[in-house]
Amino acid sequence: MEVNRIDLSNYKSGGSTIFTGRPQGASVREKLDLDEIDNSNNSVVFIIPSDTTSFNPSFYLGLLFKSYERLGIEGFDGKYSFEISTIDEATQKVLLSNLEDGKRYAINSLTPSSSFKSLFSKKK
Repeated sequence: MEVNRIDLSNYKSGGSTIFTGRPQGASVREKLDLDEIDNSNNSVVFIIPSDTTSFNPSFYLGLLFKSYERLGIEGFDGKYSFEISTIDEATQKVLLSNLEDGKRYAINSLTPSSSFKSLFSKKK
């Protein structure tokens, strides 16, 4: 199995320090051809650049939700991972929290019975 290392600094807007927006994440997904990678035996390490201050769940979902749908949680975890380049501990904590939020939102969307909206759905 080959490991692809993808430097996300190539996909930031101008001098931005954040990754945000579901459409922007989906655009990066398309540029990286993650649908093809999902179907391969290769794994991916996304490198979050050292000047990044936020990795919003919206971007995470645009980039990776289709992979969760296709691979399931365990398959996703075996294929995709992140490397945070910053050495600033406070920023590392923020970015780890951002990634955990994105993952939690993806999992909640895959399993709607555990989400808030299931409280209001009709039982058949």
